[in-house]
Amino acid sequence: MDGILMNAITHRAARALLCLAAALSLAAASCSIRVLDTSVLLDDFRTEGFLDGDHFQVVVKGMPDPTARGLVARRESALKEAESKIAGAVASGIGAYRLDHLMRGLEPADRARVTNLPRVRAEIERDSAAYVKYGRRAFEYYNEDHSAVIVFRIYRKGLQKSLESGGPKLALPEDAPKKDDRAGKG
Repeated sequence: MDGILMNAITHRAARALLCLAAALSLAAASCSIRVLDTSVLLDDFRTEGFLDGDHFQVVVKGMPDPTARGLVARRESALKEAESKIAGAVASGIGAYRLDHLMRGLEPADRARVTNLPRVRAEIERDSAAYVKYGRRAFEYYNEDHSAVIVFRIYRKGLQKSLESGGPKLALPEDAPKKDDRAGKG
């Protein structure tokens, strides 16, 4: 009888050790997997710029017309002003991101030497204005001073990668040709 009891205890202990080892290995594996909860990012209505690789956000504020009388009229005028600023804010925000990305590709000493910066900036802003069609209002609210705030969010799969690829090229002035001292020797 003692042999059967010892055998059962040994099997239970072995199963318990196996379960414990499996639990520890699953716990270790779950710690190495990083899950990004984008719902937290998408509830953000203060950040301007990229929320993730697919979402770019601008925050536009409109002030009420000083001649407007009453709460409703003041808020309506503020909302109209904010709406009129959306396209410009999208062009400016995305354009600034693209230009910054292009400038980061240069050596710090070369950034001040770019010869076509005004043309590139204008081209980027013109191209960036087209992204407004991929956007929608995520939030809209009023402040205590009756100003209106519109949080406008651009969504496009792979947006950040597409903004970082292609586009105009920054031009640097041609360096003076270096003299070849070997050519004079002979």
